[in-house]
Amino acid sequence: MGIFDFFKKKNSGQENSSIPVQQYEAPSVVEVAEPEPEIEETVEVVETIPAISLEPVQEKKVNEEFEKIKIYNDYIVHSIALQLRGEYTPISAFEKENGEIEGFVYAVTEDAYAFSPEQAIAKMEEKFENELNEGKIRSYVILYHSQFEGNGHHNPATKPGEFKAISLSYHFKDEDKKQTGLPYIFENENITYKGFAEFSHEENNEIMNTQLIEGKNYFSNTEGVQAPETTNEAGIIIRKSNVHNLSNIWGGVFGHENFQTKDYSGYMDPLTVPDPSGEHKNKAEFRDVRFKTIFAEEVSTIIPEVKTDYTLDFETRSIREWENAQDLHAIVAGPARDTFGLWFFATDYAENKNRYLTQPHLKVNVSGIVFVLEINQNTELPDGTKMSEDFTTYAPSQDLPNYACFDFIAQLVDFRETELLEDGSIKGYILKLKLITNEENEDFFTIDAFVNKENMRFETLTKGMKLIGALQLQGKIAE
Repeated sequence: MGIFDFFKKKNSGQENSSIPVQQYEAPSVVEVAEPEPEIEETVEVVETIPAISLEPVQEKKVNEEFEKIKIYNDYIVHSIALQLRGEYTPISAFEKENGEIEGFVYAVTEDAYAFSPEQAIAKMEEKFENELNEGKIRSYVILYHSQFEGNGHHNPATKPGEFKAISLSYHFKDEDKKQTGLPYIFENENITYKGFAEFSHEENNEIMNTQLIEGKNYFSNTEGVQAPETTNEAGIIIRKSNVHNLSNIWGGVFGHENFQTKDYSGYMDPLTVPDPSGEHKNKAEFRDVRFKTIFAEEVSTIIPEVKTDYTLDFETRSIREWENAQDLHAIVAGPARDTFGLWFFATDYAENKNRYLTQPHLKVNVSGIVFVLEINQNTELPDGTKMSEDFTTYAPSQDLPNYACFDFIAQLVDFRETELLEDGSIKGYILKLKLITNEENEDFFTIDAFVNKENMRFETLTKGMKLIGALQLQGKIAE
């Protein structure tokens, strides 16, 4: 796989490369412009050639900087390919004493925490400088997105409007540290890469024509990032997360495909402005769901909250605060009814943060948003155990860990149709799902959950049917 698998090559003075930008996926159709045909010159052949003196042929000047950098061409292309998938994390590579090139990245583990670009770059540089001084490596390069515009400023880009280039910070043994950059610009839904100014047209083409080997692990060296953790005076463990966002939640509300293809910003943006007159209430308050705005100094966010009267006794054991949301969102975990484990996205964390942190024993309303729903056709568990007719269960999701998401087998106790938005264009159901069967208490763990019809893999619901799927649990302190 080469970079031409990701972009269309243009014929122009210094070749620019344009790529359709799609979140998390690369273009499926690639067009490569054919080189313009050479014009044949007509040469008159003279039988008698007079003696002439020929000027010596000048040797092509070698660009020493390019010759050094090109050993890292794979990783330049890799950085571009990652950008096309919507990933902007810093990456790096190093040259071993035997001349082999290997990659290194900081990996996001199940702990759901990542370094900021500045932190990752600084830690990489410190690591490689030590190894260079100790003679363990010959050279290294760190690639990251920056504010570079050909002006020598390679400050990391951290917010919209700052992303101008892929910067290379590199150091070869017995030489000075240097930086260069591959500028790009966003134009509508395209990115145009301008090439390295220090390199010729041919040298830039050589980089861009680099072929990545499918299936090869380019980052055989990784280091997991541990989330900061403390225990407060109430005995509650406080962990940090900075990689989670609300996209899956809103995909559950609007429908995953619908949410990817339609722009709801025009509808949602007014909700981030304080509305003392209540003019926006009909845009945010519906029969079974409300769109709740969390106002903050930096960025205000909107979360969907499924209304419910279902209440559980709950003990808070740990809280995972979303550092990238100003610690105003959190996943709360602990036992419910003194028996089963429960994690939920706290929709009221911003206003009730102090109570969550200081009062372990709470009564909470619990509901859910279903991400995908199917009819259960299985009669056996993965280990071969036969399921009883009333068997129900739920288990933490392996795909979305630490996100209060669960895979489930549930009984549908009841359901009703519901709709969202002013025009009622979002169609769905409120499901009453029994997640734990208890002979003595029918509502031992039976919650109200919203499902968008688009996220159902079948059409007709029937009371009593067995369903499987994935959902996120949400909760708030009961009033």
